[in-house]
Amino acid sequence: MPCWTKLRPPNRQSQKCTDRWKLPQLQLRLCENQLESSPMRLTRFLLVLALAAPTFAQNTSSKTKSVSKLTPEQRTAKYMESIRTQPPLLRGFLYAMPKGGDLHNHLSGSIYAENHIARAANAGLCVNLATLTFVPPKQVAGEPNCEDKTQRPATDALRDPGLYSQLIDAFSLRNHSPARKPGEYQFFDTFLKFDAVTKPPFGAMLAEVAHRAALQNEHYLELIYSLDGGVAWALADKTPWHSDADLAGYRQRLLDAGLTESTKKAKAMIDEAEAAMHRELKCGTPNADVGCDVQLRYIAQILRAFSKERVFAQTAAGFEIANSDKRVVGINMVQPEDWLVPMRDYDLHMRMVGYLHNEYPKVNITLHAGELTFGQVPPEELGRHVPRAIDTAHAQRIGHGTDVMYYLDAENLLKEMAQKRIAVEVSLSSSDMILGIRGPQHPFRHYLQAGVPVVIATDDEGVSRSDITQEYQRTAEEQSATYAELKRISRNSAEYSFLPGQSLWADATSFKVNEQCAKESPAKKTSQGCADFLQANEKAREQWKLEQRFAVFEGKW
Repeated sequence: MPCWTKLRPPNRQSQKCTDRWKLPQLQLRLCENQLESSPMRLTRFLLVLALAAPTFAQNTSSKTKSVSKLTPEQRTAKYMESIRTQPPLLRGFLYAMPKGGDLHNHLSGSIYAENHIARAANAGLCVNLATLTFVPPKQVAGEPNCEDKTQRPATDALRDPGLYSQLIDAFSLRNHSPARKPGEYQFFDTFLKFDAVTKPPFGAMLAEVAHRAALQNEHYLELIYSLDGGVAWALADKTPWHSDADLAGYRQRLLDAGLTESTKKAKAMIDEAEAAMHRELKCGTPNADVGCDVQLRYIAQILRAFSKERVFAQTAAGFEIANSDKRVVGINMVQPEDWLVPMRDYDLHMRMVGYLHNEYPKVNITLHAGELTFGQVPPEELGRHVPRAIDTAHAQRIGHGTDVMYYLDAENLLKEMAQKRIAVEVSLSSSDMILGIRGPQHPFRHYLQAGVPVVIATDDEGVSRSDITQEYQRTAEEQSATYAELKRISRNSAEYSFLPGQSLWADATSFKVNEQCAKESPAKKTSQGCADFLQANEKAREQWKLEQRFAVFEGKW
């Protein structure tokens, strides 16, 4: 029997002739009754290969030339498409991809539960067993003590796997079932449970998020945190509210009562936290952690679910702090929009921000707006928060914006956002877990198609058990984002950051480089003119750093 009979399909074994061996521009038909002896067969086979070789070489050469004509970005995009349906490979690719910055990152919610537990144990906190909440110990005979029946020391969790697992589930959405509790309630309930361990000093939290960001080729973070040191609420509780129309008068009474003390508190708090972070990461030493290279900036958060006195006082303090400390690059209102006070006072809150914007025009504004979906609130309430945040409060960026398509004139709203370059901070994991919005239900594609700048953010990666790579992967898998779109999103994170100075881009839609660096290559040493421009403009400097990282990354494929 001929030696190549085994290559025939099983259902054709009985046929007289073998399959045709198809080679480029050559076809050979071998029949059993025409086969020569083994030496003759070998000679014929070698002849076939010799005749076919030039054709193979020609095709291979053609493919090589075709690939060589592709730019590094095109080759990288081609590779990503080849692994799009292989999640482990896609994860590795996106993990290494330069991702610029994370512009929507709640510091306390970005810490993984395991690290909250370790810090609570070090701080000597207790666990309330009924609510699985960290609480300070009571003083018994001058010594800290956890009540035997209702509490256990947080240190017990490091010895008891059951308690440890319970706390992780309580502090995050791990193992969460919407059938037992809505995702929104589980998500926001976590913050009160670990709140006691997220108080200043917060240097250890900075170290964790900076280290994780650096590992994923991310080099800039804007961290949302309460920075006024409790000054705002203390003053608000002592300063009566006269009228919703008298915002200027209330601000003046707060200033007279000592609101500027919040700027001193914020500076001391950030100084202490950054010093602790540098010690933990060994910054400035030969053993410095990669996280030392991550640029950190802060967004002063305002809790909007409280009285109008407290909301205004904290908003005014946020503007004061951002106006006096360049590390604090903006303000943001947080807490769920569907809660009673945020819904009832939303228009007043926007007027507060708008008034303070006029008093502090250089302070940047990003707002959680439109983080809602059908069924949470009456239908007529959907879609109105995003335009009010833009028109009344002068928001430069929108957090989430998931209900935008419920606005009656959504098409023109998106056009306005595109024209004004108002970016949207998209966090797919939290939109899914909190609102149940995923895939085509999310307006991601509508924003993109309208030309609205989109950035990908983590929101609360510790609570969501996510990271920035996972958010990029969800964008690729659930929103079918291409490499070019992901690269644009990464560039957007630097372009729409609140860093000061000019942009690297003369046109941020086509990514045309500013004239000072137009002839430069990120892979080579810059001219003196470009170097001076980058030195004078922090935003452009971070953008150039991102382009350098893309040059290295895309050179691998």
